[in-house]
Amino acid sequence: MDGTIASSPAQSEAGPATRMRRVGGVLKRRARLIGGLLIALIAVFLIARFLIHRAAYVSTADARIASDMIAVSTDISGRITGVAVGEGERVSAGDVLFTIDDREAAYTLAEYEADAERLRAEISREETRASLATSKAGSEVDARTAGTQSASAAVEAARSDYATAQRDYERTRDLFDRGRVSQAALDQATNALETAEQQLRRAEADRNRAVAEQRTANIGGQEVELIELELPVLRAALKQVEARVEAQQVVVDQHTIRSPIDGIVDEIFYDVGEHSLRGFRMALLHDPESVWVSANIKETNIRHVRPGAPVEIKADAYPGEEIRGRVTKVHDATIGEAALMPNPNANGVFTKITQRIAIRIDIEEADVPLRPGTMVRAQIRKQPPDEAG
Repeated sequence: MDGTIASSPAQSEAGPATRMRRVGGVLKRRARLIGGLLIALIAVFLIARFLIHRAAYVSTADARIASDMIAVSTDISGRITGVAVGEGERVSAGDVLFTIDDREAAYTLAEYEADAERLRAEISREETRASLATSKAGSEVDARTAGTQSASAAVEAARSDYATAQRDYERTRDLFDRGRVSQAALDQATNALETAEQQLRRAEADRNRAVAEQRTANIGGQEVELIELELPVLRAALKQVEARVEAQQVVVDQHTIRSPIDGIVDEIFYDVGEHSLRGFRMALLHDPESVWVSANIKETNIRHVRPGAPVEIKADAYPGEEIRGRVTKVHDATIGEAALMPNPNANGVFTKITQRIAIRIDIEEADVPLRPGTMVRAQIRKQPPDEAG
């Protein structure tokens, strides 16, 4: 008997199918191996890229767009009579935001202005009086001085006439006593002497009256001095009232609330008819042209961040937009130290938490509107200590 075992017809028919399955299994194993190798290569590539990026950059997702938020408040209290803008509107510096009822302040301003006009009129009147009195007093003093001089000259002339008449009388009296002239001649000389004496007294009286009138004219000049002394008092009062006018004008202007910047109105806190309170904010604004990134960096990475380092910024609102910036400020204290209520760990249980330090990143290139508060991701190129500026 032969040792070879003959194959049955069934086994002969199953041979090709088995070989196909074996070939398919081999191909599948090779495909899985190749796929695994590709996945491994991709993973290695991604890990290598991550490590290279991590070695070159400090990344943080704890970052957001920031801006100076201007809270507009009022220095007075009053009823809102007008709201000139709405939320989201763009305004320019000096544009009216609110108006507050200013009738009482306007009435007070009008009263102060009337007082100022009254004082100006009084000053003008007194200046005119002083000018007229000066002119009048000067003319009268000149006239009275001339009259006094004329009266003095008349006294001297009358005194000379009196002396002459007295000499004539004495000579005639001597001749009469010696019998050389008649009684009529003596009477005539006596009459001439009495007449000269009366004229001298009259001239002296006229001179005294002229001196008195000159003294009165001089008193008129002193009245001008009194007017001139009154003018500085009136001018000082006018300055005081003008200062009140300026101060009240400030109060009137405070009833019109204006925008301090060119920006966008983010929020309005009052409506028409409501009563504003002094010191309370009425609107919130920001300048869209002056925004930056406020980012918080882990204390373990802060040694790699220096002012001047370039930054790549990815905004969540614009995923495909490239935004570039540069670090301009690195704070010296952590956010926890700057908090209003820092945690002193009074219970004695300590859990170490990595602290964060705030930095400021100024944006250099941005073709999209960046809104304060929106989230961004910042990738800061590491700066070795020898390159720190």
